[in-house]
Amino acid sequence: FSPELLRMYYDRVFPAAAMCRWLGYGTAQLADTGARLLQRREFSFTTGDDVYIRYLSYENEAGLKKDLLAKLPHKIDIGAIFSAPPSDHKKYKLFEPKQRELIIDIDLTDYDFLEVDVKRLETCDRCWPLMALAMRVLERALREDFGRGPRLWRGRAAAGRAGSGRRRCRSRFEHILCVYSGRRGIHLWVCDARARRIPSMKCLGSFQVRGAVADYLGPVLAPATGRLAIRTPMHPSLARAYKDELEPFFHSHMLTGEAAGGQKKLLAMLENEQIAEQLLDAFEKRPAMSGAERWKRIKSECKTPKLAAVLTEVVFTYTYPRLDVNVSKGMNHLLKSPWCVHPKTGRVCVPVNVSECEEFDPSSVPTLKTIADDLDA
Repeated sequence: FSPELLRMYYDRVFPAAAMCRWLGYGTAQLADTGARLLQRREFSFTTGDDVYIRYLSYENEAGLKKDLLAKLPHKIDIGAIFSAPPSDHKKYKLFEPKQRELIIDIDLTDYDFLEVDVKRLETCDRCWPLMALAMRVLERALREDFGRGPRLWRGRAAAGRAGSGRRRCRSRFEHILCVYSGRRGIHLWVCDARARRIPSMKCLGSFQVRGAVADYLGPVLAPATGRLAIRTPMHPSLARAYKDELEPFFHSHMLTGEAAGGQKKLLAMLENEQIAEQLLDAFEKRPAMSGAERWKRIKSECKTPKLAAVLTEVVFTYTYPRLDVNVSKGMNHLLKSPWCVHPKTGRVCVPVNVSECEEFDPSSVPTLKTIADDLDA
C-alpha cells in the first residue's frame, strides 16, 4: 500500500463509471436536475494523514475521479441521498437524508466466542466460513421474508375486480449486493427502491422501522446466559435457518477435533457441570469422533425440554450472524464503499457472489500490488 500504487489504482482501475451508475439509479439523464440522485449522494474520504472529509458530492464520474486523484483517500465511505447536494449543505436550512440503502455490517470482532486473534489477517481468513454462512442466512431472509405480506388493491382499477378485498403480495427484495470488507467482515447493501425509501411512517420514523428490520434479522444476546435468546416455538424464519444452515454448519465446523479448545466454553453454556464433564471426557477419549457424532452424544445427554432449548440457543450463539444494528438503523450512517482498498491489507473490497461464497478465498483477493503486476504484464 503506497500513494503511488493508490494513484495508479484510482487512475486506471477503480470503476468510477459503474459506481456512479449504481448510486444514481438511472436518474442521470432526467431533465429535472433536482431529481438526479447521484449529485445528492454523500461521499466521505479519509486521507493518509487521517483527515476525515465529509459531505462530498459529485455530478458525474469525472468529478469523482478527479477528486480521487487529487485527495488519494485511503478510505471511501458512502452515505445517504440528501434533500440537497451535500457539498452545498451549508446553504440550506433544511438538509436531511431522504434515501439510504438498507445496509448490514458483519464483523468478526462481534463474534465474542472466537478464540482467534482478529488482528492477524491469516486467522481472519480462516474464519471466512462464518462470514459465508452469515451471507447465506441473511440474503435468504431478505429475499424471502420481506415484502411477502398481502395488501389490498387500491384505486379505480381495482373497483371492478372481485371487490376491495382482493389481495396481492408486494415484491420481495431483489437487488442485494454482498461485499468483502477487505479484512475481517462483510457488508450487505439492499438496493431496492423500497429498501432505500424505508419509510417515514405516521407513527414511526425511519430509525425505528430500520431498527425493527435489524432486530428481526438479529436475535438478542442474553447477558445472563451468554447465549442468543431464542423463543419456543421458533419463528419460521429462524427455524428455516436452523434446519438448512446453522445446525449442519455447527456439525461440520464447531464440533470437530480442531475446535477442541473451544469445546470447553461451548459445554459450559449448558450450565450443567456434570453433563459437561462427562461429554468432555468422552470427546478426549475419542478425538477422532466426527462433529455429527459429538452432537448426537450431546443430544443424548440433554433430553429434558429445558436442556433441549439450551442446545438450540447454543447452536444459534455459535453460528447465527452478529449484526451491528446501529449501522442498519441510521439513515445518516456511512459505510465503506465497494471497490475501495483496505489500507492495512491492501486488499480491494470486492463483491462476492452468494451462490459461490463457500469457494471464495479472501487471501486470493486482488491487492494494489497484484493489480500493478497485472497491469505491467
